[in-house]
Amino acid sequence: MDGILDWYVLGVVLGLGVAAGAAAVGTRRSPAWVAATVAAAVGALALTLLALPWWALAAFAGAAALAFVALRKLSPEAAPAAVLGAVVLAPIPALGYLAVVAVPVAGARLGRRAESRHAGLRVLAKD
Repeated sequence: MDGILDWYVLGVVLGLGVAAGAAAVGTRRSPAWVAATVAAAVGALALTLLALPWWALAAFAGAAALAFVALRKLSPEAAPAAVLGAVVLAPIPALGYLAVVAVPVAGARLGRRAESRHAGLRVLAKD
């Protein structure tokens, strides 16, 4: 990691990791999500092989796993917006890093909302 360009490319790789993790959430629903996950992984692999040390692949895998765990409760309607948002933010300097930090916050908020959404139905189901 010699210059600013290396840090920029690492931010892009992390942003692609978030996009791959968000797309991996939808892989059970459609083969198109598998293609989106593979495309993000191939893009990150190419950038890493061209400009970064090998450990950047571990950073990509960590970002993808973090995004997958945080967004696993994402609704099918919101998944395209999450993937598109991550792909758009990835090439903008410093926003790839911000996406990695923002995903757990969004996932925690999503988890709180998902639990409270059907609370009344659980009460009715006990009868």
